[in-house]
Amino acid sequence: MPEWLTGDAGQVVARASEQARRLGHGFIGGEHLLYGVACADGEAGTVLRERGVTPERVEAEFVRLIGPRNTPGGSLFGDLDRDALTTIGIDLDTVRERIEAAFGPAALAPEAPAPRRWRRSRPGRRSGCVTGDLPLTRRAKKCLESSLREARAHPGGQLGTEHIALALLAMDDGVPHRILSVIGASAPRLGAEIRDRYRQAG
Repeated sequence: MPEWLTGDAGQVVARASEQARRLGHGFIGGEHLLYGVACADGEAGTVLRERGVTPERVEAEFVRLIGPRNTPGGSLFGDLDRDALTTIGIDLDTVRERIEAAFGPAALAPEAPAPRRWRRSRPGRRSGCVTGDLPLTRRAKKCLESSLREARAHPGGQLGTEHIALALLAMDDGVPHRILSVIGASAPRLGAEIRDRYRQAG
């Protein structure tokens, strides 16, 4: 987890990481961050839950859209694709096993980051090559970078849950957007309500 993720923002990423591990994913994506925000205390989490974007609903829709990583067939192909490929002699389980053996267990995950090599720790950094932290997808990194810029634009510059929520809601594509659409929640309306709540509280 980046050093600047502290306090309630750090808790959002910690919850996202917990969900990703529980679902068997080897990465943290925007969908996991949405879950983390929906779990959060404070105004951002409250707004989401009041509009039906609860942790349970986010996870249920996420699993329905993508599937948990440890489900046979997972998110690679649907049943129709699997049946069609089987008729021409392609066994998807064998294909999956070979890809994961070559590129790692998260290689077929949605928005999975490119495989990376672990480097030795540099002098002055904490020892240990692998910390156990899950890598962030490109979209998740973009979301967190945007949230940090948003936080720095305001007095105090402390990154909070609301900044992650606003950055996530501003992204107009990807799995979080699909989850919100299925739930029937409008990202622009949620964003406006979160801003209003924080203005009133400030």
